[in-house]
Amino acid sequence: MRHNRDVKTYEIDLNGQSSPANNDNEEVSVEQKAGLSDEEIEEKERIIKQYNEDASREHQRVVGTNPFMFRVDEARKCNIHSIEDFTVKVKRKVECPMKEVLRTDTYKLSKRKKVILGSIKSWIKDFKENKSKVVLRVSDVKESVKPSDIKKISVGAYIFLPLGLALLLVIYFNLTPVWGIEKDFTLFGKNLHLSFMAAKNAAFASAWVNIVAVVGIYIAIASILFIGLYHSIFHEFNGYTKTYRHLSDDMTNKINNDFNKKSKKTLNYYKKALRKKECKMDPLPIEQTGVGEADFTDLEALSNVYMHKMSKMSGRKSFLYIVKFILFKGTYLCASGVLGYVLFELVRGLF
Repeated sequence: MRHNRDVKTYEIDLNGQSSPANNDNEEVSVEQKAGLSDEEIEEKERIIKQYNEDASREHQRVVGTNPFMFRVDEARKCNIHSIEDFTVKVKRKVECPMKEVLRTDTYKLSKRKKVILGSIKSWIKDFKENKSKVVLRVSDVKESVKPSDIKKISVGAYIFLPLGLALLLVIYFNLTPVWGIEKDFTLFGKNLHLSFMAAKNAAFASAWVNIVAVVGIYIAIASILFIGLYHSIFHEFNGYTKTYRHLSDDMTNKINNDFNKKSKKTLNYYKKALRKKECKMDPLPIEQTGVGEADFTDLEALSNVYMHKMSKMSGRKSFLYIVKFILFKGTYLCASGVLGYVLFELVRGLF
């Protein structure tokens, strides 16, 4: 037998020196060539060992899960290359990698079909059950917060708020051109104008009427400005809700379509692979089985972000309703109170 005398191997002793394992010439280890100390070499070896142990544990954890719910972008980290790396149940308490069942002579062809096709169908069923649970939770989130939860401002507010402000301004500031419209035409208009002015002066002789009028003017102005803020938040709420519904529906459809396509292909692929006693077909790559762009965790994360956003919006909604009630009702009460008291003085003056 011909021996290769050019190949040299070395061992590292505890003193950091290299000694040839099967060679006469002394060489220096790669670590020593790099100028590493004993402690640095040990630390490097410890890190590598820890990394390998972590990778091994992660691999063992993953292969016992559902390959149809495995993220493809984690394949390299978990050392997963194919669906055949995942374990299947051979007996009640016996599991082994799918490739050992498919590509060895340990089991008969009928047993292979039963185990492998049964496992694939079980994975498909498990995926659908998980999908139903997630979709149900997402639907509950959609139902819990609806676009109609923040209502539009009524048309009446757009009419009566400016009208109330105008009324308070005219009465309080005694805008002569407005009051004098009717008095220039008829004697009745002139008398009515004089009576109304007398009633207005009598009413505003009371301090509380002046206070109510001034407060009403400020509240009415604040109410009109508040409408703009309310509409801004209303459109933000509805826009975010519609965006969430669109994204969640789109993501659900992607997950569902991707799974249907891959599960059908996987089942047909291994049905064909199990037609003969010896499997000559290549293992189906994990890219053609695992989850691609999105999975259930992405969908649930989207729902969690939406719920967090809506919880903040819920607090703002309560604040909006309270402020809206105070401003709008305050404007109506102040305007109607001042006008009502002036009319009361008018009627009392006439009779």
